[in-house]
Amino acid sequence: MAVLIFALLFAALGVVGALVGLGELGHPIGAHGVQSYGWGLTVNAIALAVYFLFVWTRRFHDRRT
Repeated sequence: MAVLIFALLFAALGVVGALVGLGELGHPIGAHGVQSYGWGLTVNAIALAVYFLFVWTRRFHDRRT
């Protein structure tokens, strides 16, 4: 169950990262925009969410067999 919670947490973090990447969230730091950090956060968070979902489905199927 904890793995599923982590997957949902990282999916939400990916959405926040996408909002930062689109410029809807966050403020520029000096003269630099934070869009690239948002896209990096999105890619990493979605990758971790997919990984945790994969682990959860493997555990779920292993319990059923």
